[in-house]
Amino acid sequence: MLLDVDKLSQIEGGTFYVTTLLIRRVRELVNGSPKLVKTDSNDPVEIVFEELNSGKLFQTAKDREEK
Repeated sequence: MLLDVDKLSQIEGGTFYVTTLLIRRVRELVNGSPKLVKTDSNDPVEIVFEELNSGKLFQTAKDREEK
């Protein structure tokens, strides 16, 4: 799993937003939220990065912001 740091820094909201989003999502997984992607991993950090790579993490975040 490779992430392009330059690509992350260009995301709307910047790296601080992305970092905050990742931390929030890890907490949700630790507290029992379902995974957004199919994965064999049980490590919340790995799962979140897989969700980020799939694009599903930002879809979920935008849905929350619209409420």
